[in-house]
Amino acid sequence: MASSFLLCPAEIREQIYRDVLSSSSAKQDSGLSDCCARYNYQLNILRTNRQIYNEATKIFRDNVFVKITTPWPEAIEHISSEGKVPVVTAGDKAERFTDFHLWVYIDAPAAPQHHETHSMIVCLEDLEAFTWTWHYNNLNYPGLNTHLSLKLKIEDPYIFSRKIPKPLQQRLLLPFGVIKNLSVFSAHGSKLLPSVKDSLVKAQAVPDPTREECLETATSLKESGTRALEAGEYHQALQQYFKAFEAIHIRINGRKRTIHADGYYIEELKTGIYKGQRGDYVRMVLRIGLVSNVVLAYLKMKEYTEAHFWGKRSIILFRQSIIGDETEDIEIDGTPSWIMETVGMHVPAKKELGYIFYRTALASRALGKEADVKTLIKAAAVYLPDDQGVQAEKRALDRQQPLDSWLRRVAT
Repeated sequence: MASSFLLCPAEIREQIYRDVLSSSSAKQDSGLSDCCARYNYQLNILRTNRQIYNEATKIFRDNVFVKITTPWPEAIEHISSEGKVPVVTAGDKAERFTDFHLWVYIDAPAAPQHHETHSMIVCLEDLEAFTWTWHYNNLNYPGLNTHLSLKLKIEDPYIFSRKIPKPLQQRLLLPFGVIKNLSVFSAHGSKLLPSVKDSLVKAQAVPDPTREECLETATSLKESGTRALEAGEYHQALQQYFKAFEAIHIRINGRKRTIHADGYYIEELKTGIYKGQRGDYVRMVLRIGLVSNVVLAYLKMKEYTEAHFWGKRSIILFRQSIIGDETEDIEIDGTPSWIMETVGMHVPAKKELGYIFYRTALASRALGKEADVKTLIKAAAVYLPDDQGVQAEKRALDRQQPLDSWLRRVAT
């Protein structure tokens, strides 16, 4: 088998090596928000024979790895589960692994000295996810970084005296610009460029935006997105909405939406347009409004599957916040009982929630999900008592008349 493989042209063999050994090919992502991607390198190919080993090793060494070492064993699980950072390997295998371009050592200088260390290996492509996870934790627990030290060592793992190109040095070090206010920080390496280190230090010196600034930036981006939506620039609107999510520490990656830094917003706002309000309440209102507008943008684009996904996900999360996961839905005149339970409650952005229900109903009808339409519109009618169009749709359903006006609603 190996001998016949070696008869293939060298460029074909090289492509095959890349297909089984490159990080981009080895990464397996389920696409689910709650699941972390994993890497599955087909390393058995290295055991075939010496020639294949030599050829394949050259390709495998195109990958760039980072070794992260801490005294805390729980850090690995935290980074993977909360930060959704894929870990290539950990434990003893990570300790023995030497093919890394950057070594990240995190410690707490004032804490009792630890005798054990625990390491993990991550890909360069996932390094920003790691640093942002750390950043979000510092927001949740103010002052965390003042108790921590960070040491970065950069070097070529294969030829010690070889200088790592500047663009790669920047990709390795600059993600740590979001890690600020450390007790101790150092970065070194035999060929570390002073200009790269200076850029990192300058980034670390820039203060984080306040929660008031984050919320006001998100509000401005949301308004900008709405102007683009009204002008028929639907893709531009979505871009602005996604940037607004990012401004309040909600990361969007395709269908994945990861909410970070909840604890950061649990404060009364001291300045700005939301002065005197609770930060977490303002953030929740913004989140609901952004989801409602994202669903509308996808409806306008006739991307009904995406509109339905975004709307239904938020409805499920809202339902879980009211009655949990296990309670069976009971309907009262076609309206879910849990919706009726919220009528007397103070629900943030109730009007926008109503439009999420209604717009998801429109997407459901476009996709032929008729079973959902009646329930969603009746729920929307509870939250939108003054919307004549929604109330007309409800009355039509009550009379078992076909809903044909939804197309006009999407077109306008």
